[in-house]
Amino acid sequence: MIRTLRFTGLLLLNASTVRGRLAGEIQR
Repeated sequence: MIRTLRFTGLLLLNASTVRGRLAGEIQR
């Protein structure tokens, strides 16, 4: 359970960072 929670947390963080990068590129 703990491992899966950590894995999902990392995936969510990566997704949010990727979205931020894409948004920044689009704004440029």
